[in-house]
Amino acid sequence: MATVMKKVDAVIVGFGWVGAIMAKELTEAGLNVVALERGPMRDTYPDGSYPQVIDELTYNIRRKLFQDLSKSTVTIRHNSSQTAVPYRQLAAFLPGTGVGGAGLHWSGVHFRVDPIELRMRSHYEERYGKNFIPKDMTIQDFGVTYDELEPFFDKAEKVFGTSGTAWTIKGQKVAQKGGNRFAPDRSDDFPLPAQKNTYSAQLFEKAALEVGYHPYNLPSANTSDSYTNPYGAQMGPCNFCGFCSGYACYMYSKASPNVNILPALRMEKRFELRTNANVLKVNLTDDKSRATGVNYVDAQGREIEQPADLVILGAFQFHNVHLMLLSGIGKPYDPVTGEGVVGRNFAYQNMTTIKAFFDKDVFTNPFIGAGGNGVGVDDFNADNFDHAKEGFVGGSPSFACASILSTRTS
Repeated sequence: MATVMKKVDAVIVGFGWVGAIMAKELTEAGLNVVALERGPMRDTYPDGSYPQVIDELTYNIRRKLFQDLSKSTVTIRHNSSQTAVPYRQLAAFLPGTGVGGAGLHWSGVHFRVDPIELRMRSHYEERYGKNFIPKDMTIQDFGVTYDELEPFFDKAEKVFGTSGTAWTIKGQKVAQKGGNRFAPDRSDDFPLPAQKNTYSAQLFEKAALEVGYHPYNLPSANTSDSYTNPYGAQMGPCNFCGFCSGYACYMYSKASPNVNILPALRMEKRFELRTNANVLKVNLTDDKSRATGVNYVDAQGREIEQPADLVILGAFQFHNVHLMLLSGIGKPYDPVTGEGVVGRNFAYQNMTTIKAFFDKDVFTNPFIGAGGNGVGVDDFNADNFDHAKEGFVGGSPSFACASILSTRTS
């Protein structure tokens, strides 16, 4: 029998970026909020304390901040005729565990969405005709525009302490160098100027210019200077140590829920964070029209029921879908009939890495850098090039990030 807790206004499942942002917004609106994180407590201390935080065996090899796939994982198959098998080796996506989630171990590249990506079907039909998109392609518009989202992008960058170079602000060009001429208009500048570029990024920039592309400074959620965000959370200047992706930043230079939002939430009496709370299901009314709370197992193995007027699923996308399926929320996607929406069109960040070899007397110092630092080109992103004869839609930025040359597809 589950122990029933006092009802709250809102319960949030998962405490990464989504959970932290929603908790801050809802408490500011006057709601009492409980956040449930299945993993342990993680904070700037001791998780971000030097020198133990730069232990490569613990973090890069044993992957302390990532989901333990021996305890909980997903199953994978490439088509419906295959037998689904458990995913046991982290590679393409890296879900986190513990307070901060993947927002604690991410690298810190902080792109805005391209306006075209939000109205992909409409845009491509307008430019290339109604027959350009195949009938079996499921792309659709998001139902929200870039202009509607822009104030929230601006707020997020100020909370994150994003470093970058604007191209236009309120329709006026402000950058001669380092800005992205393909970027949509902004209402305000980045809170911090772009970081300095590593030598490998400078080589990428030089090569891009020589072949006629338009390189720009990556928008980085690694600070180029000391910074205090709108919540009063303080960040230190990045020292290019290279311990970004997979690590907690000991300089407090990389944006994370633990650095940028949690300090403010600690001061909020309306907020409670419960760790080691593994949510089992979302509870619904009899007609399944409304959520009434969640059931979870706590660190002592006890089942707890947390009633709430509002339930927010803020975990990694796979976990959210898993909970919805277990809870009987929505219609599961059927790949044969194409019906249903729960679990449909799962997407995550794809990245292809290119290794570059130089003459033996060229030293790029690959151990110096920051996860979000670098130079990119958007010439082949979104619809910045003619797709008419290419047979596909979408595109990708290409960038040199620290010592890595990468292509991210969308």
